Amino acid sequence: MPDLSDRVVVITGASGGIGRVMARRYARCGARVMLVARRPDELAITAEAIAGDGAEAAIHVADITDEAQCTEVIADAVRRWGRLDVLVNNAAIPGADQPVAEATIANWLDVLTTDLVAPMVLSREALRQAMIPAGSGNVQFVSSSASRQVQPNKAHYASAKLALTALAQTLALEVGRQGIRVNTLVVGSVAGELFDTYIARTARENDVDPGELRRRLSGLTKMGRLVQPDEVADVSVWLASDESSAITGQDIAVTGG
Repeated sequence: MPDLSDRVVVITGASGGIGRVMARRYARCGARVMLVARRPDELAITAEAIAGDGAEAAIHVADITDEAQCTEVIADAVRRWGRLDVLVNNAAIPGADQPVAEATIANWLDVLTTDLVAPMVLSREALRQAMIPAGSGNVQFVSSSASRQVQPNKAHYASAKLALTALAQTLALEVGRQGIRVNTLVVGSVAGELFDTYIARTARENDVDPGELRRRLSGLTKMGRLVQPDEVADVSVWLASDESSAITGQDIAVTGG
C-alpha cells in the first residue's frame, strides 16, 4: 500500500458502503482521515473500525446539501491538521425512480444538490482554504456506470453522475498548473449493503426472484462478478498517491468491465 502518512483526507459518505471501506484503507496507509456524513451513529461505527485497525479518524457530522456546512467541513480539517491533501466526494443519493414524463422538480433538485452541487462546493472550499495556497492537492469524484449505461426512470441520477465528469475535467484544467490533480472514479455495481438494498427493492417492485436478479446483474460485467469495495478503495488510494502523479482529468472505470 502507498505510504500516505503525510496526508490529510476528507471523505464524504463515510458512514457506510464504499465510503467506510475507503476511510479504513486510507487510515491503514497512514493518512489522517476526516469522516463526513449525516448519521453520527454510523460514522462512529466507521471510526471504531479504524481504531480496531490501529489508526484514528475524526468525525464531522454534516448535511452537505447546506453550503455553510460544506465550508465548515473543510475548515474543520484545516483547523485540526493545518492542511488538506485529499478530498473524496463519495456521498450521493439515488433519488426516487421516476420516468421523465412524471418527474418532479423536488426529486431532481434533491439528487442534483447532493450528487453534483455539494461536491462542487466542497471542492471549491478545499481549493480555496487549503490546496491552492499549498500548491498541491488531490480531488476525487465518485461517479457511476449508471451515467453511461442508462436505465429507465433514473435520468436524474444519471445526469448528476455524468455531470461530475465535466466538473472534474474542468477543474483539472483550472488547477493543474497549481499542483492539484482531479479525477473521477466511475464505479459499477459494488457488493455490499447498498447493492443488497437495491436488489430487494427492485425485486419487490417488479415481482421477480431476488436471487435470480442478483445473479443476472452480477453477470453483466466482463468479469462476471460484482466489484468489491476494497477494489474501489485501492484505486482511490492510488489516485491520491504519488504513484499516479501524471494522472488528472480522467475517468477511471472500476466496473469489472
